[in-house]
Amino acid sequence: MLETVTGPVAADARRAGIRVLAKPERKTLRELLRFFTGRVGVHFKREAVLITALRRVIGRRRAERNEFENLLLEHRALKADAGAIAKKLSRTSPSAAEGNGNDPYGIRSFVRHYRDHISCEERILFVLAQMRLTAGQRQRISQRMLQV
Repeated sequence: MLETVTGPVAADARRAGIRVLAKPERKTLRELLRFFTGRVGVHFKREAVLITALRRVIGRRRAERNEFENLLLEHRALKADAGAIAKKLSRTSPSAAEGNGNDPYGIRSFVRHYRDHISCEERILFVLAQMRLTAGQRQRISQRMLQV
């Protein structure tokens, strides 16, 4: 939703006079960001359960441990970035923010970073879990994830 209301396609359409969603209010953007500062925490905790299990199974080498650690660090960074954007939306006057270019609050940059993170998880984390964990291990991990 953030991408839809802040993306260049919506901005280009508005400039061309095509009716699309109105320019989102800062309050609306803050509400959308609330997911990334709150509810996403459960998702990150569940992924941490999977990462911990994978570390035990295949994380013997330093490079593999570092890759998993980077995913966890990105979780923290993404959550912190969302919080910083929400604060900016609360404090910054619209005219001051608009003077900062096409991405005044950093929302599009945040969405790109988040998409890159998800892509990495899909290519590495989930593939490794499928390849290296037995069906029984995946079931036990799934049960632990649901308890978070």
